[in-house]
Amino acid sequence: MTGAPTAFPPLVVGSDPVRTERATRPAFVMALVCAGLIPIMGALLAALTASSGGFALGALSALLFGVISWFMLFLALQLATVRGAQSVRRTVMTLDAAGLSGSIQQGEVFLPWGAVERVSIRSRGRWRILTFHLLPGLTVQSPGVTTTLSQSAFARLAKLGFQVGEVAIDTPLDTLLAASGAFTGGRLR
Repeated sequence: MTGAPTAFPPLVVGSDPVRTERATRPAFVMALVCAGLIPIMGALLAALTASSGGFALGALSALLFGVISWFMLFLALQLATVRGAQSVRRTVMTLDAAGLSGSIQQGEVFLPWGAVERVSIRSRGRWRILTFHLLPGLTVQSPGVTTTLSQSAFARLAKLGFQVGEVAIDTPLDTLLAASGAFTGGRLR
């Protein structure tokens, strides 16, 4: 093909706060409902237990439901914090001729294309997840790799791969797949 471009512009992938909030809403609402209902049900069951089994047994069941309700409140607060952090428009990753630059909650990472073994897409529920599988044995000290991640966080990233869910980004996964294929000369498809 004559006139085909020999160099491609970098692909900058940003977050999609609206879709992220919409996708996390059911879990957040469920956590809030459970955080509200568990103390009420616990008080009713503690009163029932106290009336039939004595005050000590009722107090013990009230303590148990109290601990569970605090756990549910903690879960709801954690979900709210994560949801708020993910609902900010930011750059998630950049693909260019040199490699993949990514930003995750633990820090920043740059992976040259030689560090990426393959790319795969899998479904999780109704959403798809793109994974850049890294070469076995890749470490923070591997040639071309630069990161602000701790060694343990990078080891986990190397084991699981660099994953991007379509619900959280503003670029279709097929575009990311095509760009990674174009930047690697068709090696990654």
